[in-house]
Amino acid sequence: MSSNEKEAAAPFLDARISTAVCPIQTIAIKSQQVANEKPKLDKQASSVTGISIVSSAWLFESVSSKKCKKESEYLWSTLNKTQAAATSAANGTADATAASNPRRSARNSQAQAQSQTQPQPQPQPQHQTKSQAKAPKKNNKRALDSTTGGTITDTAQADTEPPAKKKKETKAETQRKIDIPVDSGFSNRQNYHVYVDPDGLIYDAALNQTNRMNNNNKFYFIQILEPNDMSGQYTTWMRWGRVGEFGQSSFYKDQSLEAAISTFGKKFKDKSGLSWKNRFDSPKAGKYMFLERDYEVESEDEKEEKVKKEDEEEEEVDVKMAECTLSEPIQHVVSLIFNQSYWANAMATLDYDANKLPLGKLSKRTLQKGFELLKDLSDMVNNGQFHGTALEIINNQYFTVIPHALGRGRIPLINNERMIKKEIALLEALTDMEIANEILKGSKKSDAADPIHPLDQQFAGLGLQEMTPLDPEGTEYRQLEDYLIKTHGDTHYIKYNLKYIFRIERKDENDRFLNSPYANIKNSNRRLLWHGSRTTNYGGILSQGLRIAPPEAPVTGYMFGKGVYFADISSKSANYCCHHNSGNTGLLLLCDVELGDPMLELTHSDYHAGDRAKDENKLATLGMGRTVPYGWRDAGSVHEDLAGVLMPDTTEAPRSCDDGQNRSLYYNEYIVYDVAQIRIKYLFCVGMS
Repeated sequence: MSSNEKEAAAPFLDARISTAVCPIQTIAIKSQQVANEKPKLDKQASSVTGISIVSSAWLFESVSSKKCKKESEYLWSTLNKTQAAATSAANGTADATAASNPRRSARNSQAQAQSQTQPQPQPQPQHQTKSQAKAPKKNNKRALDSTTGGTITDTAQADTEPPAKKKKETKAETQRKIDIPVDSGFSNRQNYHVYVDPDGLIYDAALNQTNRMNNNNKFYFIQILEPNDMSGQYTTWMRWGRVGEFGQSSFYKDQSLEAAISTFGKKFKDKSGLSWKNRFDSPKAGKYMFLERDYEVESEDEKEEKVKKEDEEEEEVDVKMAECTLSEPIQHVVSLIFNQSYWANAMATLDYDANKLPLGKLSKRTLQKGFELLKDLSDMVNNGQFHGTALEIINNQYFTVIPHALGRGRIPLINNERMIKKEIALLEALTDMEIANEILKGSKKSDAADPIHPLDQQFAGLGLQEMTPLDPEGTEYRQLEDYLIKTHGDTHYIKYNLKYIFRIERKDENDRFLNSPYANIKNSNRRLLWHGSRTTNYGGILSQGLRIAPPEAPVTGYMFGKGVYFADISSKSANYCCHHNSGNTGLLLLCDVELGDPMLELTHSDYHAGDRAKDENKLATLGMGRTVPYGWRDAGSVHEDLAGVLMPDTTEAPRSCDDGQNRSLYYNEYIVYDVAQIRIKYLFCVGMS
């Protein structure tokens, strides 16, 4: 068709001309809105030679793939009418609306149409075979994905926006694919997805209620499920029970969208006391609380890779695994850090219910709220309030926000320092495991043409400048091994089996120190000290460094205030490795720490030590122990970079210090309150029993 013919045809079809997608083709795009308003458009188009009428999905996927798609696969006349209607309804009726970000339940979105009579329960959907379950995917790739929350302009509006702006908005729409899992209790979940409205509002509600006095610790899940074949028959799914158990379930099947939304809204208000649009309001007394979930975002490449992977599995295609380029010692440690079984062990030990809010679904706001509630509990306990209604209310809120799997046992009352410390350890572990989970997720992406081994990708995700295994026969290794073995406390029963030592340098950590006020202080006092933590925490530690507890965390859980803690006795730090949760293997750090001289020296715990040290212009606190190193020597003999740094003299065993100061600690503890004072130098992989 000539350019003159195009210009003549455009007003005839009530359309505008655009060359932004396929400049050499003549294609008309029809949304459902246009189809409703202009039912004779197909006949008009057929009278104009060379024009194809396609669904808005053609434009969406052409822009998404940066490649002009074949219009024959998207012809409105051949596309299933129901599918086309669902496609265009989700994307074409909000033509002037910018795409919203659905990552966190689309907080600013409003619920759509409500009311209609309550449907009656129907029999549960039947299972489908694997081939049947996957059959709709080929059609679905043509249909516009209703979970994007995106918009597509119709024929009459295609050029109302400048091309540059249009292109930018469309790209944003195509990249914001979200992964919303259908509840595991729904047996036919492979054939359904969670419904997301055109504004990006996700119809997925996780509710929790904890009441210690009534021994309530229960959940309630509600989802609107849309079939993958886009048949227009929706299911409202509900599952409820005690946290940590499967519970019971019920559902309404073969509903219209309006009926499903109405059912969802009624159930949500019945359980929470709030309307769906007000779900973020303060929870109602005696009702369930809405738990905010963080939904993972999939790019188009990730989604296509997932479909490709499923197709390959279906065809039983053998894909050759790329060879790992890491040395065996590094492979061992990376596998240890990203071992998901160990993550599960850690969460189970801390009584966390990973089924309710699994890793990858925990929002930062949820963790922050958990810290804030612990701080409130800590303040009450410090003020002598160990029981009472106010404490019970905050306690219930904490266990509601941070779900715990406690079986049929009664919910504990957090009213002492030991319990507060345990919950702080849980929130800190969850924070680090969230970071590690992001790295792990990234390692699952691989280019088929240039595959990379997952361990290589996981290691790259740590962002280390250096990780060098030391030669067990070398002087550096042997001196460090002495420091580990010969500073074992008499009161500790851990036995060591040293596997590997690595020289470590975190990216930018050295520059951070050299550019800090601590680089050239006159009263320098740098020491090579131990730090221990769960193996599950090292994804966060190695990628982001040792960190100080957030402001919202209670100070009560830290003996000498919120800082980073170190020791000069290896077994003191090894006790924090929780090796029984990680195959009887622990990871220990040796760090170059600037302590300044003098330190704030204390014989008993003081939660306000950080403030006291700052007031006295001191850089660190020393919790003075009854057992101390025999002496100190220059660590430059271990490695030249450590010249001027002190480490314990291990030629003699640690000695008892009886100076009449009534020291409450068995061993020294060193605490710094600025992470710029720390440089990680070595990582030890140690068998522990």
